[in-house]
Amino acid sequence: MSGRWWVLVVIAALVVGGLVTGLVLKAGFMAPARSPFHFPWRMLAEEAQTMNDCVECHETDKFHSCSTCHDEHGSAEMAEVPFGQLVLLQGDVPDPGYIAVNDILPYRELTSTHMALLDLLAQQGVEEFQSVTLSSSDGGFITIEREDVTATALLLPYTDGMRFSDESLHISTWLKGINRIIVVGEGRPIVLDGQRTSMGRLLLRATRSATVEQTETMFRSEEDGQVRTAKTASRIEGAPIEDLVADPGFDRMTVLDAAGQTHTLSADEADGALLAQIGAEIVLVLPGRGRSQWVAGVVEITTE
Repeated sequence: MSGRWWVLVVIAALVVGGLVTGLVLKAGFMAPARSPFHFPWRMLAEEAQTMNDCVECHETDKFHSCSTCHDEHGSAEMAEVPFGQLVLLQGDVPDPGYIAVNDILPYRELTSTHMALLDLLAQQGVEEFQSVTLSSSDGGFITIEREDVTATALLLPYTDGMRFSDESLHISTWLKGINRIIVVGEGRPIVLDGQRTSMGRLLLRATRSATVEQTETMFRSEEDGQVRTAKTASRIEGAPIEDLVADPGFDRMTVLDAAGQTHTLSADEADGALLAQIGAEIVLVLPGRGRSQWVAGVVEITTE
């Protein structure tokens, strides 16, 4: 008997054996007999191993459904897909915020995977701009003027994140582990003591981070009965007001918002204030005051 016939006999024996075993065990349903012919055997073996792992934690009559894993574990594990890796898009863009790297580079396993920087900006509604700045998690920082951003400026996969390269630029501009993109646009919608500027331009100046909304929390442990405390807060980065206005020693500040309302603050009330981008709005952050007292939608600031 030829080798081919032996393979067919073995497959037939396995199928019949599976049917008999199922009948003996009174299985409520049978695995499709076509599976060995439609799927690679290696894949079936890997799936079988996964099911064996599930049996370690779940009873066999309770784990055979998609909802079991999702309900108890949150989602199916896909370790090779960097769902948690994000890039912050800021500055003069229509919709600033975080973008998942996997949305930018979804087919990371393919060697040709890339996205042109211009295409990413276009997807985010950025058609006209003056410069784009990329920063990396290790402190790298590059700024490219619009005329030097060409179709060869590419975003590519890197470990669990993203890298930048451009054959038209010097290799020292290539970055790994990009975590932020800042765009400087054509317009200058913010007026600071008569000088027009934009959030993209302000983010490229010296910025500062402030701790806001700090709260002390308390928890009593059920294990040892001890009460332990901690402090929770947020950190916001922005441009310090004293570096933006004409006279850092001002007595009074008047802020005009997008709704046409004016807000007047004394020098003490504005102490430590930052102009920050929160969501799509430009916000005057007052670290010493509650968020409800911050001024959102800032369009103009004048000091006296």
